[in-house]
Amino acid sequence: YPPVSPHVADSQSWSLYLTWWREDAFAAHVLTARLTQNILAFLPDHHDRHTGLPRTSRAILSAIKKFCNMDNPVNASALKEALFARTCGTLPNSVSSFCETWRSDIGSLRSMGYSFDWPDAIISFLAQLP
Repeated sequence: YPPVSPHVADSQSWSLYLTWWREDAFAAHVLTARLTQNILAFLPDHHDRHTGLPRTSRAILSAIKKFCNMDNPVNASALKEALFARTCGTLPNSVSSFCETWRSDIGSLRSMGYSFDWPDAIISFLAQLP
């Protein structure tokens, strides 16, 4: 969370305060740089109306998760079922595409806080390979 703004003219306190906001702005840029307009419109205002402070990268990430329904256990369960039902094709690049999709979906599930039975996941992954 953002630090409280220093009330004294202590240069070290102000330096730490400004460094935190600079690093948070970098994180916010990483989160928003490739978002589509419909997701950008869903993000909180650049400055909080109540505090006057800039929005934080934490607020941006929270809004993105809400927009993508990532906090919904039903969505996580549906994604897990689709992942475990996916099969690998026989085309030359199918294995690479299959592995990339698995990696992406596993990452999504982990960011949703889904708890895995790893032996089951590994067996499902291997069973679907040609």
